[in-house]
Amino acid sequence: MKQTVLRVGASPKGDTFLKKAVLVAGAIFLLSLATLYPIPVLEVRSAKSGETVLVRFVRPGDTFTLTFIHSVEKSPVRDHFKIDDRYRIVLYQTAFRSLNTGLPTEASGGERWVRADGEFRIENRNRVLPEIRLPVDGPSANTLEIGGRSVLLPALSGDRLLVIRTGSANPVRYGYDRVKERLRGA
Repeated sequence: MKQTVLRVGASPKGDTFLKKAVLVAGAIFLLSLATLYPIPVLEVRSAKSGETVLVRFVRPGDTFTLTFIHSVEKSPVRDHFKIDDRYRIVLYQTAFRSLNTGLPTEASGGERWVRADGEFRIENRNRVLPEIRLPVDGPSANTLEIGGRSVLLPALSGDRLLVIRTGSANPVRYGYDRVKERLRGA
C-alpha cells in the first residue's frame, strides 16, 4: 500500500500552485525590468499611420544604404549613411552613374567629388539628418541595405511615404516588431 506523506500546513496541489505563482511573478518582474532599459534602433515607419514597417538594433559606426532608381535617368542612386556617436543619421556618401537631370554635378563645402569604377561619388558629405522622409514605390525599387541584408521596401510596405529615424525601443516592443517583420517576410 502506497502512503502519501504530507507536511504540516501543505498539500501537493499547494506546492504546484506556489511554484507556478513564483514563475509568473518572476516573468512579470523580468519583463518589467526589460522595459526600463531601452535599446537604440533604426526604425522605418509609415508617415501616415505611424505603423512600424522595419526596426533594427544599431550602435555607433553602423552603416546602411538606401538605393532607388532615378525616375528620369533610370539608373541607380545610392545614399550611404552611418550612425554617429550620438545615434544620429549622417549621410556620408552619394553614388550614381549619370550626371543628368536632377542629379548633383558638383561637391560643396568639405565634400569631395570622385569618379571611379564607372560611377560618380560625392564623399565626405557629413550631413546630419534628424529623419529621412522617403516616398516608396514599385518603379523606384527603393531598397534598404543594413546588417548584411537587403530589403525591397515597396514589397514590404507598399507604395507610401516612409519615415526613417533613430530612436529607442524597449526590448519587448523590439521583439514584437521583429516578429511582425518576419511574418511579413522582411
